[in-house]
Amino acid sequence: MAKVSDAHLEARRRSILEAATHVFSRKGVESATMAEIARLAGISPGAIYRYFDSKEALARGCMSENSFAVQSQWKNESATGADAWASFRELARETFSLIHEPEERTDTIIFLEGVLAAVRDDDRGMVLALCGEYEGTVAGIQRRLEAARDEGTFAGAVNSRHLAEALYSFYWGARLSHLIDPKVDTDAQFNELIAILERASGRS
Repeated sequence: MAKVSDAHLEARRRSILEAATHVFSRKGVESATMAEIARLAGISPGAIYRYFDSKEALARGCMSENSFAVQSQWKNESATGADAWASFRELARETFSLIHEPEERTDTIIFLEGVLAAVRDDDRGMVLALCGEYEGTVAGIQRRLEAARDEGTFAGAVNSRHLAEALYSFYWGARLSHLIDPKVDTDAQFNELIAILERASGRS
């Protein structure tokens, strides 16, 4: 039997993700079926499980690669740069810029549906996974704020943990606002927040 090439496997995986993203964004993760996704992808439902072991894993796979890349930067313990505050500000700006990318609308919908399903169904495994993602990102924000404080580039007299949690909440609030009304100027919101923090720090 001829060996299936890596390129073919990756193309099949991509077609599954594209079909799943389309179905999830229209029907929601909970209401969507693997049969619908398989039909759109032109394969059998069983073939999907060769690539994704569950519908939840498939939903996570649909999340934007850019989002995962930025999220991993927040969790990177060693990357702060020479000016820790400037490094923080630029990564925050890059994170907010993703809100305007077309695929982020679907990402937000899938993420919110996952949260609602986990809480509604009391899915402890999913809740713990979500808590782990939250903690990892918040800890990364806190670490960068503290690096800036220790370096003297951000002197705000604040509780770094509470500020990190507030910034995380602000970001998801901005994503939700943009989902409801794409005309909401989340960039202006971000710029105003940074200006407030810099005034508090005496940088402006």
